Amino acid sequence: MSRADLDLGYRTSILKRGLLGVVLTVDLELADNAVPGGVGAPLSAPVAYAQLADSLGVPLGSRVPVAELRRAVLALRASKGMVLDPADPDSVSAGSFFTNPIVSESFARGLPAKAPRWPVTPPEPDVVIDLPAGGVHPLDIPPLAGGPYDVKLSAAWLIENAGIRRGFALPGSDAAISSKHTLAIVNRGHASAADVVQLASFIQARVQAEFGVLLRPEPILVGLDL
Repeated sequence: MSRADLDLGYRTSILKRGLLGVVLTVDLELADNAVPGGVGAPLSAPVAYAQLADSLGVPLGSRVPVAELRRAVLALRASKGMVLDPADPDSVSAGSFFTNPIVSESFARGLPAKAPRWPVTPPEPDVVIDLPAGGVHPLDIPPLAGGPYDVKLSAAWLIENAGIRRGFALPGSDAAISSKHTLAIVNRGHASAADVVQLASFIQARVQAEFGVLLRPEPILVGLDL
């Protein structure tokens, strides 16, 4: 199947919207970022994440040697238990279990001021209105083109501030919050899928009761509901 046939998007594809099948192989077409003239190591695309830029010691938008970027990404992901490692029990997870919720800007205003938030759509640009000598009537002022906008919240912040800390587990369960990353649910030995869902449901309930936000799972659940 081609890329167009898969209808790929952010966290979505035709495979998540009804097409049944098993993915056996994937072919990737990589970009050639070699320096013109063949001088120096191939460079990455512009670094777009502040945490990654900080770890590399470069400004946002910089391009760095691909091998250097790879090492930095792997180190960052490993520090959060997101690189499979037999010696790291926190790496036994499905990755980030909840997505960062997107809410209206008006709803976000009701959350604590310290709650992280990022506009999903950019704010309206400034508009300059020529004022005639006699002033301007309010009805002559153009309305904002975009209207209300949405904001993205931090699921990790919501979980932690709902009283659930890293390493938390329900009594008698081997499913637990990672000790490195609040969004990951790990298997501490013999957790079943039902144990994972039970913990995830508890997290959802705590966050919804505290902040009125229902967290959505990122992994696809098969045979289970959340």
